[in-house]
Amino acid sequence: MERSRREVELYRAAARVFRRKGLQQTRLQDVADELGVPRGALYYYVASRDDLVRAVVETPFRRLLAKAREIASSEDLPEAKLARLIAQHLKSLAAEHESWLLLQCEGQEALQAALTIDLQALLRQYKACWNEVIAEGIEQGVFVAAAEPDAAARACLGLVQGVYCWQRLTGEEAPEAVAAWLTPLVLQSLQGAGRSVSVSLNT
Repeated sequence: MERSRREVELYRAAARVFRRKGLQQTRLQDVADELGVPRGALYYYVASRDDLVRAVVETPFRRLLAKAREIASSEDLPEAKLARLIAQHLKSLAAEHESWLLLQCEGQEALQAALTIDLQALLRQYKACWNEVIAEGIEQGVFVAAAEPDAAARACLGLVQGVYCWQRLTGEEAPEAVAAWLTPLVLQSLQGAGRSVSVSLNT
């Protein structure tokens, strides 16, 4: 189900406040002040501060993991799967940018204390989807086995994640525009020099 615009605004505002004040120092009243609404209005969406942390951090990762699992288990060719993983990750960076910044800036222990799942385990499951696609490509001879699938998956994911540090992903078209040039770069690194790359970026 699509989230309402108000709900999206709430989660983005909460992520900004969490990042600015820190998880332990942030109260629901701080988030309400950021939005310019009474604190009681927040209870329509969350029951507590920890609920809000989970909505800001855990929920986006669960959505991203579910999509990655769907892509990895699809009947697409390995190179098409990898292209879809890249595009989906960039879309998440754009849509959930405040949450990604919070994850990068806030201490893992502070985040973990408010979550209902093991954050590192969730990240490992996500990386495993990339690992699976790359291993499949190596097995089919589509990708060159220059490194173990796990190392290649970490490198590819790190490259895509690193885009956030220097490339603005604002605007609806920005993730697709970045994917259009980043995807061939990633695929060429796995397919070896001299091979042409032609994949669909539809997700």
